[in-house]
Amino acid sequence: MGLFYLAKKSIARADVAYAAGCCFRGVACILQAIFALNEQYWMNEKGAVALTDTFSLRPVGFQSRIGEVFTLLAADSDSIRAAIAALEEVVQDTAVLLAGG
Repeated sequence: MGLFYLAKKSIARADVAYAAGCCFRGVACILQAIFALNEQYWMNEKGAVALTDTFSLRPVGFQSRIGEVFTLLAADSDSIRAAIAALEEVVQDTAVLLAGG
């Protein structure tokens, strides 16, 4: 099962804690891919989002977009749906970079 499939299970219940956990795991995976793409050593999540601004290969507006994902999260279905959709867009942009585009 994919991460977004699991994250979307939190929408109907407005389970913001579960959604936030899924988003955090998703961001950690994206970061690992971006670090590898830029041939940088990955240590942990702490400060890693900000560090991506120094990389030549990263989704446009990465740091602000990740911040927006977590800003959107609130204990209601619409907020969770919007946060997950925003993170899915970052994943798609990352996939394009990984594919050489």
